[in-house]
This record gives sequence, structure tokens and C-alpha cells, in this order.
Amino acid sequence: MQPVTKVKPICLQSAVKNTIEMLGKSHVLEILYFLSRREGPVRFNELKRELSITATTLSRRLDEFIEFELVTREVFAEVPARVEYTCSMKGKTLRPVLRNLFEWAESNNS
Repeated sequence: MQPVTKVKPICLQSAVKNTIEMLGKSHVLEILYFLSRREGPVRFNELKRELSITATTLSRRLDEFIEFELVTREVFAEVPARVEYTCSMKGKTLRPVLRNLFEWAESNNS
């Protein structure tokens, strides 16, 4: 008799689990939705101001998004330094998912 191997649900498998854990962190959904709706790049302070988020948290989340290839970061050789963030093509694929999630939350939060 062969031993029974348990197959983990896809949301608990290693690569997917890391993504799910990242999406569960504070401000992640708001930042991604904001960036996915923008046509062009956005600067750090504009994001911070629009989302009322601390610089430390925003910086950490943006670094994670870059690591997951959801956001691109462009640094310009200027004084003062200018850095712009843009939602990548991979990040834009999350837009309909986030829109549906926010619509669901709004309609079921009464």
C-alpha cells in the first residue's frame, strides 16, 4: 500500500504563500490599487500624501512590490534625486481583482 500524500491547497504552497502573505500586509491593497489606476509614474511623496501612510511603511511596501515585480522604480540622476514608481504589467493584472475586492467589501459592509 502506498503512503497517502497530502496535497496542500495552492494558497499554502511556497511561491503562492509568499504572495498571499505580502498581499495581507498593511496598506498593500491601497497602494497597489492606487498605482494600478495611474496612467503614469508617481513620486514617493505624492503616494505618501495621497494614501496618508508613513514613509517607513511606504518604503518597505514599495521594496516588496519591486521584489515581486509588481512595481518598477526609476531613479533620475538629478539634484535633488528624483525617484518615480510605476505599476508594472504584472502589477496591472491585479487591478480587476482589487477592484472586485473593494466593490465586494463596500457592498457587504452595511
